[in-house]
Amino acid sequence: MVDERSEILGRIEGHRVALDRLEARLRAISAEPAAVAEKWPPRGFYLTYHVVAGLMIGLLGSLTSFLANVVGSLLVEQDPLLFLRAYGTVFLGPNALATHDLTFFMLVAVVHASVGAVAGAIFHVGLAFFVPERPALQIALGAAYGLLMWLVNLYIAIPFLQAEIWGEVLVLKVMPWWVAAVTHLIYGLTLGLLEPLGRFEPFRPAQEAA
Repeated sequence: MVDERSEILGRIEGHRVALDRLEARLRAISAEPAAVAEKWPPRGFYLTYHVVAGLMIGLLGSLTSFLANVVGSLLVEQDPLLFLRAYGTVFLGPNALATHDLTFFMLVAVVHASVGAVAGAIFHVGLAFFVPERPALQIALGAAYGLLMWLVNLYIAIPFLQAEIWGEVLVLKVMPWWVAAVTHLIYGLTLGLLEPLGRFEPFRPAQEAA
């Protein structure tokens, strides 16, 4: 009888210990949402978000400038792929002006979109940090940024690469300066116009917002 009583008491004590452990786990789980809430929204400048948003804005800017160039070429009855051929002279030299290789055009398009995305990220991070709430100024800065890219790309970066690889600067012979300028201007204006889409507005639960 004594042994049975001791066994029952031991089992009760074991259940109490297990219950204490379960309650401790429950308290820890209940505290996790509060801990997460304390870290949101992030304090200071949310760089990761703005880099990703800038990449997307830059990608859209590259697509817009490319489509504008294609439409413009069609309106003047010019080769709609001249834009890609001109930049493709960096890879194929004079052969880029006569090739019909789809892989080549895809490569140039990917490089163009990638450069535009990275440049868009740099632009967006700068504007989000220094002038986050001035849309008119953002559009003006976007236009200036596009023209700056035109000068750097068409008169510094690409000529240097082509002179080193092919011994001559082909891009300036293929694409008129004003076409390149307008294309980059459209890119920059697109960045400025899309800036509000990249603004960071953290989600807040309905109770907190109220």
